[in-house]
Amino acid sequence: MSVTIGLFPWDRIMLTSGITHVCIVVRDLDKAMGNYVEKFGVGPFTVREIHTPATHAVVRGEPSAYTLKFAYARSGGITLELVQPIAGNSLQAEFLVQRGEGLHHVGFASSEALDDELRRWSESGIKPLQVNRRDDARYGWAYMDTADLVGCILEVICDPPLGWWTNLSLANDLPQLQGKG
Repeated sequence: MSVTIGLFPWDRIMLTSGITHVCIVVRDLDKAMGNYVEKFGVGPFTVREIHTPATHAVVRGEPSAYTLKFAYARSGGITLELVQPIAGNSLQAEFLVQRGEGLHHVGFASSEALDDELRRWSESGIKPLQVNRRDDARYGWAYMDTADLVGCILEVICDPPLGWWTNLSLANDLPQLQGKG
C-alpha cells in the first residue's frame, strides 16, 4: 500500500522535527549503561536524577510526584535515553511493573507551547498519559496515548530554544555527570 502525504494544515500534529531520542526503561541504570558502553560502544553517558513534584506532573489525570534516574548517550543522530524509576508513580515505573524492561517511547521536539501542542493532539483524539511542566508552564513534555496507533508511546517535548535538551541533542561528546541535573 502506498501513501502520499501532502501539506497539512497548521492545526494538525506535526512531528517534522525528527526523532530526538528513544527511551528504554531499565531496572538497573548502571548495568544497562555498562552493557551499552562495553558491548556496543555507545557512550559516554550523561546521568541525571530528577525529582518531579506533584505540582509539576500529572499521571493519568492525577497529580503525581516521582523520581527518575536518566542516562543519555548519542548514537548517530539519535539520543539514547535510559530511565530507571526510583520512587513514586510515573509511566516508566508502571511500564517496568507491567512489561519489564524495554522500549518505552520515542521523543519528538515541538517549538509550540505545551498547551497548544496538547490541544492539537486532543483535537486528533489523542490524550496525554503523563504531562510534566517546567516552572514556566508554557514549557514541558507529555507522553501521549499512542501505543495502539504506532506501537509505542510518543513523547512531545515543548522546551524553549537552546534548553538543556537541545544542547544535549547537539552535543557530540558529553562528560559523564553523576547525579547532577
